[in-house]
Amino acid sequence: MKTAVYAGSFDPITLGHLDIMLRAAKLFDTLYILVTNNIDKKTTFSVDERVQMIEKVTAQVPNIYVKSTNDLVVRFAEQHKVDTLIRGLRNVKDFEAEIALYHFNRNINQNIETIILFPSTIHTYVSSSAIKELVHFDSDISKYVPEVLIKDIVKGIKSKQLK
Repeated sequence: MKTAVYAGSFDPITLGHLDIMLRAAKLFDTLYILVTNNIDKKTTFSVDERVQMIEKVTAQVPNIYVKSTNDLVVRFAEQHKVDTLIRGLRNVKDFEAEIALYHFNRNINQNIETIILFPSTIHTYVSSSAIKELVHFDSDISKYVPEVLIKDIVKGIKSKQLK
């Protein structure tokens, strides 16, 4: 049985993230979507909110399981007998971060492989940071996030701005 983890902060989830999730789910028997806390990022949504958003848009995919961790992704993989990490790669900036992460993960466990998936063309420049900026300036985000989550995402971002 082939098992993979696609991890990220998903703050909030975008159509680019969802695209990679759905494509990866076709390649593996089990796909864990792992919500993480990036120590370099200030998040807008709680871990539980992010997990719920992802569960809402992946509920129809039977082999996707949404989890969270405060530990290293590679340790989660070890504990859950996962042999592959899925990473998304949009641009050169992502490449620099991802290759460093790949080497750190390989130094921790050389039996866990990393596979890079590129986003579909229409999602190449979509990022959670861009979504937050668009919401801040009252712009339409419907082309970038799952429709069922638009109201929750806007409300969450706007409420965080008020604080």
